[in-house]
This record gives sequence, C-alpha cells and structure tokens, in this order.
Amino acid sequence: MSDENIKVKVSNRKKLREMRSALGDDILRFIAELVTNSDDSYRRLESSSENFIGEKKIIICLDNDTRHKQLNEDDYMISVIDNAEGMDEETLKRIFSTYGEDNAGGIGKHARGIFGQGASDVLRAAAYEKRTAEILSIKNNEVTKLYYNVDENYDSSIKLDKLKLDFNSLKNIRDKYEIPCNGTVVSFGIPSTVKFTKKIKNELSNSIEKYPVFRYLLNQDDRKVYYKYNNEKNILSSVKYQFKENTKILDENFNFIYDGKTIECNLKLFKNENKKDDNTDIIIRDEYFSVFDNNMFGLTNDPRTKDLSGELLIKGLYKICYERLNSKTNPEAIVRDNRTGFESKSEFFQLLDKNITPKLQEVLNVYGRKTEVTNLENNKKFSDALKNLNKYLKSELKDEVYGGNVKGNTPPAEGIKFARNNASLTRGKEYNLKLYINSNLVSYNDIIKISYDDDFHIEVSPSEIQYKPGEINDGLVIKNITIKGLECTNESVKIQASVNQYIANILIDIIDMDIHYPENGIEFYPLNQVLTYNTPHILDLYIDTNVIPLKSRMELYAEGLEKADDVISFDESNLLSEDIALKKIKLEGGNVDNTYKVIVKYADIITENNITLIEPSNHDNQNGGAIAGFKLQENEDMDYQAYFNPKDHYIYINTKNPINLIMLGDMQDLDSENPKFKTEQIKYLCDIIANQSAAYLVKEKNVKNGEINFDDFEDAVEMVQNLIQTQKNVIYKKLYEALK
Repeated sequence: MSDENIKVKVSNRKKLREMRSALGDDILRFIAELVTNSDDSYRRLESSSENFIGEKKIIICLDNDTRHKQLNEDDYMISVIDNAEGMDEETLKRIFSTYGEDNAGGIGKHARGIFGQGASDVLRAAAYEKRTAEILSIKNNEVTKLYYNVDENYDSSIKLDKLKLDFNSLKNIRDKYEIPCNGTVVSFGIPSTVKFTKKIKNELSNSIEKYPVFRYLLNQDDRKVYYKYNNEKNILSSVKYQFKENTKILDENFNFIYDGKTIECNLKLFKNENKKDDNTDIIIRDEYFSVFDNNMFGLTNDPRTKDLSGELLIKGLYKICYERLNSKTNPEAIVRDNRTGFESKSEFFQLLDKNITPKLQEVLNVYGRKTEVTNLENNKKFSDALKNLNKYLKSELKDEVYGGNVKGNTPPAEGIKFARNNASLTRGKEYNLKLYINSNLVSYNDIIKISYDDDFHIEVSPSEIQYKPGEINDGLVIKNITIKGLECTNESVKIQASVNQYIANILIDIIDMDIHYPENGIEFYPLNQVLTYNTPHILDLYIDTNVIPLKSRMELYAEGLEKADDVISFDESNLLSEDIALKKIKLEGGNVDNTYKVIVKYADIITENNITLIEPSNHDNQNGGAIAGFKLQENEDMDYQAYFNPKDHYIYINTKNPINLIMLGDMQDLDSENPKFKTEQIKYLCDIIANQSAAYLVKEKNVKNGEINFDDFEDAVEMVQNLIQTQKNVIYKKLYEALK
C-alpha cells in the first residue's frame, strides 16, 4: 500500500453548480446580502465607541455595467454604498481571502452574518461572467480597492490595490459616493443567470420595499435606504406593508425546549387583504429585527391562509443559530447557508413546527377563508382505493430499528456494532437496522461483509457496506441495513457483520404483530394522525424498556381533550417482544377541524403527537394510513393542480386549476354526500392522486434515508423523477383496479 497522499480534486461542474446555487436567480437575494452587510456595519458602529460623521444611509444604485466585455443595454450593475465603518487593506484581505468564516462581529453586535460567505457569493457569481465584481472602501482617509476574480477552473482569487490619492482626488470619490468619512461601495454586474427583465428592472424599488427581509430594515428611525437610478434618488420605505393593529387576530407567547434551553417566542397573526401583492407569510425575526425566514409552516397551499400573515419573534435566535453552527460536538445549520430560510430538517425547526402548527390550525378554523370541499372517500370506491393505497405505502415504507437513545452515541469500541443485540420485526414489513462503525478502527477503504443463513424467513440487503469520509461524525459512522420479514420464525435468525478482526451479531425474530422501535426510548407511531371527532381517539405509544423500565410512571398532557389519567404506566402485559412495549392511550372530545398536541414525558424524554379531528364520512379510513384521504377543493388564487398537505395528510385537488377544469369539468354541482364520476374523470383523478402519492413515498422512502445525493443536482433530479414515475405506475394500477 502506498503512503502517498493524493489530493482530491473537485470537478469543475460541481464548483459551477455550487456557485450558481449559492444565491439562485433572484436579484433581491443578491441585494439583500449587501444591504444587510451595510446595516450590520452600522450595528457594529453603534455597539462601539467609534465616532460617526454624517447621515446613516445605504444607497442601492443601478447603472449600466460598462466593465462587461459583451456590453449591451441589458447589462446592468448594482452598487450598494454605505458610510459606516469602512475597511482597510488588511480587513478586506482577512474577510475575502477566506470563505465561510464568521466576519459579522457575532453575538453582542446584533449583526446578522453567520456563514461568512454572502458578499463573496455575490461577487463570485459576477466575476465568473467577467462582469464587475469589486469593492471600494474608505477607512481613515485611505482608499483600497478589491477586485474579485474567478479563473477557468472556477477557483476564486482577490487582488487588492491601495490607492494613492491627493486631497482633491479623495474628495471627488467622497462626493461621488456620498461618503463624508468612512464607508464602502460594493459593485457587481448582474449575472446572466439572474432574472432581470425589463419589468423586474422597472419595479425593482417597489420589490425591495415588499421583500420580507427588508421589512424592518427600511423603517429604522436613525438611518435611511435610498434607491438611485438615472440620477433619481428616492427613499425606500416599507411602512405601507407593516401590519395594522386593528387587523390583529392573535397575540400569543409560547416557549419550547431546545438543546436543554427554553426558547421564548411571540406569535402575532393578522388579516392581510394584500397578501397576494406583498407575499408575506409569517416573518420570523429576533429581538433586534433581523429577519431569518418568511414561512407558512407547510400551509402555503391551504386556501384558508390566503388572507393570513404574521410575525414570529424568537428571542435569542441569532445566538442559537450561531452557537449551534459553531458547536464542536454537534454542529448544525439551523438556517440554510444560501439564506433562504430555516433548514427544515434541523431539530430546531422540527420543534418549532410542532409547537406552532396547532396554533395556526386553530386560527385558520376560526378566521380562515372558507372553501367548498368534497371528500372523495364518501364514494365507496374511492374509500376502497384509499385502503389499497395505504396498504401499499405501508409495505413500501421502512421502519427504523433504533437502539434506544442513539443521540450522542460514541464510536463503538468493538469496531462495529448493531443498534441492538436482538430485534423482533413485523412479518411483511421492511426495516432499516442501524450499524455503528468506528472510523478510527474501520477505514472507509474496508468492506464490511453482511451474512445470514436463512433466506426463507428474512431478506437482507446489501451484502457489503462501505462508507465515505464525508459520513464520519466525530469518529462515528451510521449505516443502514434493510431487513424484510418474509415468514414468522420459530427460532431466531442471526445476521452477522464482519470486517478485518471485528464482528457484530444480531438475532432477528419475525412476528405477526405490528412493532415499532422508538428513536429515543418512547414514541407515538404513527405521527400526525387524522381521526373522527365523535369517536374515542386511540394512540399507540411504543416504549423501549432498555431506556424506560417496566412499571415506570409517565406524565400525559393533552390540552383540550379528555383523558382518564394524568399519569400512565405499563407492565409485562404490554410487551410485544423482549424489550418493546405498546401502550394504548385513549382520549376523547375535541372540536372538528382542530389540531391537538398530545405529549408523554418521562424524566427528560418527551414524545409528541398531533391529531387533527374531522367529520366522519360514510367510509372512514381508520387504519392510520399515510394518506388520510382525497379532497376536491376550489382555490382559484393558487396555481397548483394538487398538493399533499403534511399537516392533515390529505391530498387536495384544486377544482379551479385551469388544467383540472378542462380535464374534470366544473365540479360545482357535484353531490358532496356521494360524489360520482365518469370514466374519463376517474382516470384523470387516478393520475393526480398517484402522482402525489408517489412523490410522498419517494420523499419518505428514498430522500429521507439519504439514498439520493443532492450534491449532483442534475442526477438527483433525474433519479427522483424516475423513482416517482416507477412508483406512480404501480400506484395508478392499484387505484384504478378499485375505481373502474
């Protein structure tokens, strides 16, 4: 084996994709990076004792890009000018010779920068096309220019030029850019990949005023933001988009626990008749009015949100994001590094979503715009089709075999180790079994062999496992092995993993009962159920007795619902296997269309479940399936043909969509109690439902399990499309068999 270290080369196509995806094609995101940088510079000044001269202002200036060699009338350049701190040669070098470092000043300065790449992304995109990409900065009467370059290999570099200017030349620069003392001018030619049509150009100032990121920044008392084009300079203001107190319908404080700390929040919701124009969902900010997201928490397509906007204040949000990103043990990006909002897979957002969803649902039920809805399962054939669909989805979706509380796991001293020593699995279901690998003992070049001696009762894949260096987390690698239970066992089947001198074993039993392994010792399964309001609500709570001992007492919370006890327990009679117990929780009451949060707590371990209550239909789907049902809903304000609502698990088909109107006709006179359809309508409804169901399945089965590598975006898109089409073919047949 050679000891030579070979440098890994990153392909040019990957560098180009990363460059283009950093800020996308929205010019407002480019401008936002630079304007918030300027505003952060003022914030740092305000936190220091440094004297300030002049008016605190930011100028957004649009000009022709005379530097571009392919100059034509559509080549434009934007400059963002401030008269804040300014930067000297050393500061410019420090900030722009690295990518991804914290340069915003951080906690205590009330600045917004976290990732340290915003301005670099803007300049890099322009420099790649040989357009203007430069910074001019004045600091203590010295002027420095920075030129940003991208070579043929898509690698970035900077050139610094400290200008030697006499008094008059310096005065001319100050007068030109309206910088009386210190300040900075960042200029970039608008890349061809960015949408900048004549209409966008003509409406740019108004678009900036409406952009949620600028909602508070444009309305500060002590500084102004100007827009300058064709020698006309106007003050930008978003006063007209501020929420009016007399339209407020909710003002509620709440909190939740994240990373052992209490996160304090305030949610305000307003009726907003101008939502279609100002595109305001719920603006999420911190106490210093820094905007992190504009999010409707999965309800964007719900017609009841058409006139609903709001503001969510999360105290200490910048500090939370900053500290988690810089964690030495478990770094995580709570907000996306391309600054488009929260990372939806982050634990923080998942907790926030769980806490805010019931509040939104309650408000929508009272104040939301009412629409005509037809429940397709009122038709018995559609009810049967739904059962067939959920049966198929259940067979395709893999459950996870966890080993109790896996968070904070250290690399196994044994080299490799299964999550458990033994496991009982449900016949006919597929499971992902966790295999823990110590990367300090097992190299990414090593091949781990998976073997078993009984292919009648179980099916196991893959037969070999390798990991990539990028999968290592503090010496630990976690890989999945798929096990399918074919037939019930009389004796346990042994699965063995082996590599070099390291061996791991697990004993598998296949049983006829449904069993679920809770990730953190206790878990509701399934989650987010839709149940009828006028029957008892039965929830399945699975408990790992390796984490929570038999006969332990657990606290039960279910505000708004009736429960027999505040404390629940379990014993040997609840055991499904040697170490997994099932406790049935019975609740009653509640109102139609309301969502209720049910919580069970043991010591510091908490599990939550949201249940939405609905009217009973003629053929209720009470099998706890992934899809709650299909609904026809008129929504002329939205463009979608159909969408899957992750909150209530219904597939909604928009009867006012132009394509649906052509294919289905006008559904206005449809009998909502027992809707009936022609053969061609059924075929089209099958197509829509199959497409939505297949997309849901691929997301849950392939995307969440990391089977698709989104680093190669084009390949990922093609793979997703192929997977969806394959599943759609199967689902369509199953639906049509029940409906024809």
